[in-house]
Amino acid sequence: MRISSFLLAFFVWMESPALAQELPIFDTHFHYSSGSWDVFSPDAVLKKMQAAGVMGALVSSTPDEGTQRLLKAAPERIVGGFRPYRKSGDLSRWYQDPELVPYVESRLAQNRHRSFGEIHLYSAENLETPEMARYLKLIVGQGLYIQPHADAAVVRALFTKDPNLKIIWAHAGFSEPPSVIGPMMDRYPNLWADLSYRAGHITGGDGLEPEWRKLRIRHADRFMIGSDTWTVDRLQEYQGLIGEHREWLKYLPPAVTEKIAYKNAMKLFKPKHE
Repeated sequence: MRISSFLLAFFVWMESPALAQELPIFDTHFHYSSGSWDVFSPDAVLKKMQAAGVMGALVSSTPDEGTQRLLKAAPERIVGGFRPYRKSGDLSRWYQDPELVPYVESRLAQNRHRSFGEIHLYSAENLETPEMARYLKLIVGQGLYIQPHADAAVVRALFTKDPNLKIIWAHAGFSEPPSVIGPMMDRYPNLWADLSYRAGHITGGDGLEPEWRKLRIRHADRFMIGSDTWTVDRLQEYQGLIGEHREWLKYLPPAVTEKIAYKNAMKLFKPKHE
């Protein structure tokens, strides 16, 4: 029962004098891929999270074994996400590779995952394959969130395929501005976004860039923190990556800050039966 585990982890966190002074963070874009395994053990990764003030994380990895290692080490803190990549070379053509379908189906059949992604989609045409039709059916059938690294056109195309999809937009579109993100969230109630790689866009000369501030407040229930530890170097720099988000979070109203920092993620990743 993951929500009770998360709540227990949260209460333990808040009861610790050393930790209670620091805003807890839930990281919704974390990778523990094979390139990091020989450098950081699962225990070392969890210690990095602790040092950064991260109470939980949505983890997806290449291959999925990395996610399962962290889940085994800390099931009360880790939510399993699934990347349909066995190796880094799968990233560019996974959506049209029939050889990947049995791997994806077998991993998802184990029911250890709450999301499908992070996945890379480069155009709406990528959705028009038999493989993607199968994956979308699996995603909806299992009630998974889908976490695409894609631009707004691809996200719109996903909702056209099935308006019931639950999308966590990786990097909030990476380079999409508030003028694009805002209308997308107005239009699609099942759209959330992680903010990995966006801290530099959000901050301005004296705090928050004004349009980003308005967007965060207007859609306070839809944004979450992310780090994107896709390389060993980014995992090494983990505390600094989380610190970049803490820097802009402090400029928001407290209730908004708490939602984006951890409450939105905790709400999304309740057990399916709740």
